[in-house]
Amino acid sequence: MGTVIKSQGTDLYWASLNGDVNRVVCATNISGLGGARDQIETSCLDNTTDKTFVGGLGTPGQVTVGFNVHKNEISHEELLALKESGDVVSWGIYSSDGTTVPVADSNAVLQPVPDRASAIFQGYVSDINIDIAGNDIWKGTITIQRSGSVDFDMTTA
Repeated sequence: MGTVIKSQGTDLYWASLNGDVNRVVCATNISGLGGARDQIETSCLDNTTDKTFVGGLGTPGQVTVGFNVHKNEISHEELLALKESGDVVSWGIYSSDGTTVPVADSNAVLQPVPDRASAIFQGYVSDINIDIAGNDIWKGTITIQRSGSVDFDMTTA
C-alpha cells in the first residue's frame, strides 16, 4: 500500500514566459484538476433501447486556488499582472514530501522533480477575487482556466 501525501508543505508554482519560476505565496487550498470527457454519440437508427457513445476530447476545468493576501508580496502583484495579460503559462503543484524547487525547460514549461509528486498543466489566470470580512484577514481566490491535460507524476525517489 502506498504512502499518503500530506497537504502541508504543498507548493504551487508558475513559470513566466521568460522561464522564471515563481511560487504562489500562502496558498491555502487548490481544487479543480478534473475535467469531463465529451460524449460522441454513435447511436444508429435501429437502436431501440439506449443511445451509444464513445469518449471524445476532454474539457479542461478551472483550477481554483485560495490564498491569504500578504502586503508587499511580489508574487501576489505578479499574479494580478498575469490576469491582466491573459498569458497561458505553465503551472505546477508539487507535493510536501520534498523541498526541491522546480525548474522550467527552454519552452518555459515546469518540470517534475525527483523528490516530489507533481501535477503540471498549462493555463491562464481568468480571475482573482479578494474577499474582506469582519474580524478576519484578506483572502483571495485565483481562478486558472486550464488549457490541455494535467501531467501527473506520482513517483518520488
